[in-house]
Amino acid sequence: MSQMTEEPQSGLLRAFDELLDLYRLLEQENELLRGQLRRHAAGEMQIREAERRMMEMRGISPSIMRERFHALLAARHP
Repeated sequence: MSQMTEEPQSGLLRAFDELLDLYRLLEQENELLRGQLRRHAAGEMQIREAERRMMEMRGISPSIMRERFHALLAARHP
């Protein structure tokens, strides 16, 4: 690979790593918020309704989303 093609590719890999890090932080924040919601009587129902709406908007099931994320991680960190 020439130096001209290596530089943009390494920049893309860094950007991808940064996006994965941000995604992990969002997952952690999401879990903290879920924990707080579960302390309230209607919290679990609110969580389920929000998840249902998000999946409808994306047209994707939660299991497919998890599979995609794990495939990306596996491809990046063998």
